[in-house]
Amino acid sequence: AAAHAELIDTDPAEGAVVETAPDTVTLTFNEPVRLTSQEIAVYDAAGDQVEATSRASGTEVSVGPAGAADLADGTYVVSWNVLSGDGHPISGALTFSVGAPSASVTATPEPQSSSTAVTVVRDAVTVLTYVGLLLAAGLALFLALVLPRAWPGTETRAPLRRLLTYAAGAGAAGIVLQVPVAAVYGQGLELADLMSAFDPGLVVNELVSAALVLVGLGVAVGSASEAPPDRTRGRLLAAGAVLALTGPSVVGHTRAFDPSALLVAVDVLHLVAAATWLGGLVGLVVSLPALAGREVLAATTLARFSTLAGGLLLAVAASGTFLAWRIVGSWSGLVETRYGWLLLAKIAIALLVAGLGGWNRWRTLPAVTRAVGFGHRERAAAAVTRTVRVEAVLLAALLGVTGVLVNQSPRPEPVTAASGTTGVGAATAGDLRVLAVLDPRR
Repeated sequence: AAAHAELIDTDPAEGAVVETAPDTVTLTFNEPVRLTSQEIAVYDAAGDQVEATSRASGTEVSVGPAGAADLADGTYVVSWNVLSGDGHPISGALTFSVGAPSASVTATPEPQSSSTAVTVVRDAVTVLTYVGLLLAAGLALFLALVLPRAWPGTETRAPLRRLLTYAAGAGAAGIVLQVPVAAVYGQGLELADLMSAFDPGLVVNELVSAALVLVGLGVAVGSASEAPPDRTRGRLLAAGAVLALTGPSVVGHTRAFDPSALLVAVDVLHLVAAATWLGGLVGLVVSLPALAGREVLAATTLARFSTLAGGLLLAVAASGTFLAWRIVGSWSGLVETRYGWLLLAKIAIALLVAGLGGWNRWRTLPAVTRAVGFGHRERAAAAVTRTVRVEAVLLAALLGVTGVLVNQSPRPEPVTAASGTTGVGAATAGDLRVLAVLDPRR
């Protein structure tokens, strides 16, 4: 139930008493949902399962009890479980009565859900994906946009290319592993079921996301070389990076809120800005030692990234604010949900990185520009490098928080029914029959 998809309407209504058994029970959600391998079951008051069929179409799920006309009077419970648009499984129960409520209702079986091991692996794989993807894409953008092409710099471009390749490998491995893990998580299964229970129909969005990331990273790695990129290779580096960064936006919370197309576009902008920021910092850490004796090249490289970083900071702040407003939805959501607390932690780290960037921009970079003599230049460049390393480490930590954040629900956890309750109770008092529907069920 750790998702923001919600059941907003049912026919019959919760607790309703109908004269004849309905041919179809309809569940309406606030966003499109999908059925999983866990069947939607109908139980009578004694806890015996009634044969039924179910299908999903957009935001509606239809459940048809077999032989509805022959159902005896009494209370029935529809135990439902579906997969929301962002890949989170949700479940619940609908109780209604035919003719008159039953005097007692047997509790239905608890829905199957994945263990903590599955969610831990899911978060770890997501962190690996984000760190690898954003670092690889950011380094590709650094090679294409920041490092001066007039400088051969083979001794610097070679390690940058290797680092890009390793990061791309980590990102590719993470995005591929996310697909089967998402499949078992969506069905409430365990890691042992990764192969036997894989259902491509449940992870179409994850498959599209993986394809975009793999193709984009492949183009970026193939276009990187130890020589300065020409105009064509530079464009391929940038295009591959941006294509790979569109992958995460195909899945997750941005698809579940309106306007969906705008949120996805803003999410891509957010990722491109963050990747360029991270890749630029790591690229500077690798490049600055080699540029220490070349003050003109060092000043050019630092000035390019410094100018770019100002725009990136604005892009990250603006896009992040818009996404938080649409997804969290309220100020209380920032302090009442795990998603909100992780988002606040992410913002705090980002502000700290921005502060260090400002220190570099206004204090250490002018020192590099004013440096006279090799020793002075070397010390000034070392100071910049130390600060940039701290920024890069903090951004890596920020990505770790993001990897856990995207798997959390941005809505408060729903009230969980106590074990053994069904949400309905019936009793008699003389000539009166009393039906009590508990909402919330606690």
